[in-house]
Amino acid sequence: MLSSLTEKQLQVFNRKLAYVQSVYKNHEHARSQKKIHKTIRQTALEIGDVKPPASSSVAGWVKLWIDGKYDRRVFLPKLKPSRSDINNENPELLVILRKAVNSVYLNRQKNPQSAVMAEIQILIAEYNASHDDQLEIPSKEKLRRFINTMDSYEVSLRRHGRHFTNRRFRAAGISFVAREPLEMVMADGQVMDVVLVRENEDGTFDDIGRPFLTAFIDIRTRVILGFYISLAPFCGATLLRALRNTVVNDSTQPKGIPSKLIIDNGADYQDSGFLKACNKLNILVEACKPRDPNAKALIERFFRTLNTDLIHKLSGTTFSNPTERGDYNSQAMARLTLDDLRHHVETWIEDVYHLRVHRSLERAPIDVWNEESPSCYPNTLSLKDAEILLRDERECTLSKGKIEVHGLQWKCPSLTTWEMTRRRLTKDRKVIVRIDELNLSEVYVATNDEPTNFHKAYSRTPGYTYNLSLYEHKLLKDELKKKRITARMTRMEDRELYEYRLEYYAALGHADDKVAKRKLERLRDLKARRRIKDVEKITTDERSKKSGNKADLTPKPENFTRNAPNPEQDHSKTLPSKQVMPRNKPKSQFEITHINKRAPL
Repeated sequence: MLSSLTEKQLQVFNRKLAYVQSVYKNHEHARSQKKIHKTIRQTALEIGDVKPPASSSVAGWVKLWIDGKYDRRVFLPKLKPSRSDINNENPELLVILRKAVNSVYLNRQKNPQSAVMAEIQILIAEYNASHDDQLEIPSKEKLRRFINTMDSYEVSLRRHGRHFTNRRFRAAGISFVAREPLEMVMADGQVMDVVLVRENEDGTFDDIGRPFLTAFIDIRTRVILGFYISLAPFCGATLLRALRNTVVNDSTQPKGIPSKLIIDNGADYQDSGFLKACNKLNILVEACKPRDPNAKALIERFFRTLNTDLIHKLSGTTFSNPTERGDYNSQAMARLTLDDLRHHVETWIEDVYHLRVHRSLERAPIDVWNEESPSCYPNTLSLKDAEILLRDERECTLSKGKIEVHGLQWKCPSLTTWEMTRRRLTKDRKVIVRIDELNLSEVYVATNDEPTNFHKAYSRTPGYTYNLSLYEHKLLKDELKKKRITARMTRMEDRELYEYRLEYYAALGHADDKVAKRKLERLRDLKARRRIKDVEKITTDERSKKSGNKADLTPKPENFTRNAPNPEQDHSKTLPSKQVMPRNKPKSQFEITHINKRAPL
């Protein structure tokens, strides 16, 4: 009997028995609280009890022992009365319970148990109306115990779905073991919890959305090999740029070409340009399963550390969720530019994360890298080779020394002779073009005869394509299409394209943000009204002069630029009637800019 007790229960049992036997042996009136007080203190010293019981407690134990005919089993812990087994209930009641639970509780609507009780009451009422043996309505506790007897996995599967259930009932994930640096590297991206701004010429700021971060972490040493922050959403170009920052040689920071790369299953990681680059670098790419963040646990943990240690302490942070953010206005408090954020993250990684002791390694990541990296001889690329290799690759036709991709043109004078020779021989003029989708100002071109000899081609619209990303270019093309401007971008002047880019730069990062779209439209309308107001004011002032000059005072196109017009400017020249602005105000700044195509930058 005593063998079934736990160690704690056995100590309590022996303690009570020791006090009762000592008091009963030394006192005739063992239940007298005044007389047994001294004996209790002496017994406590003998058994080493730091907190002896009160006299009233010992007297109660003695009474319980005497009433139980001196049986020590009265000091055993009392067992809680067991509830009746639910399976012993009336079989008809069990059928009703099972039917109600299956129809109401075990579905994707996630109905509460109160809804099941209502269904049970209806089913029992129908049963009692047609049977002599009446069933009683079970209690809520009985229903809860019936549901608890069911398989937990099956209940969760039918109520929450397979993906949620598998995550809830999964065992601990496998650990990633790498024997040396660069043997295994993880890559992933996230939308950063901070709003960035762009400073205007007048000193004001316009928020341009939340940036996107892509990072590479070495599993063996936990060092960050490379990262890239941009306003362009996740795509093959951002991943290639992060990979370039990882493999380009840097004597001051950990860099190298990994042997195995664990990536997400997203569309950006399945980009053909990225996979081709990894194939050329002999990198084994392994995609993890969908909806399995544990497969990239190390990089996910790094993102959390970055957010809590740095990002959530910056102005304009959005925090991790609305509860943490509270009434903090992230857009109004935003002060960081893209370059500022890149500098902060780079400084934090180099001066804080790499130098701080890692909990799993019990050492600083940079110390582990410096100790183990010399033995594996990390392979790296030069910056020039990386710029040519880590680009999206396409095949185009060279025509008159130009190539065209995405509605943009680049000129390559060094291949003019080759093109003329191919034309004379009536052969195709197909060339290999490598494009950096984050900077469309220049591309690299190679012929099929010499696929390793690349020539640099420069944009025919250098002002427009300077540091222009493909994402921004497509966004501008969509805006032109919405405004029903059908002219091809290849026929537009560089200055005009640059003006369009300035007008719609604020839309970058807000492609899916409906609130930001409305704010942007109001901003355009405000600028348009201001320009019309300035023009009308100048026109009124000119007409108010009673100089007797009846020349046409229609404002020049130069008055429609951002800069305020010169009051001393000569307006005596008459413009053609088709250039006169309509009296109705345009709906947006875009229309003003389109009318004034030759406005100065």
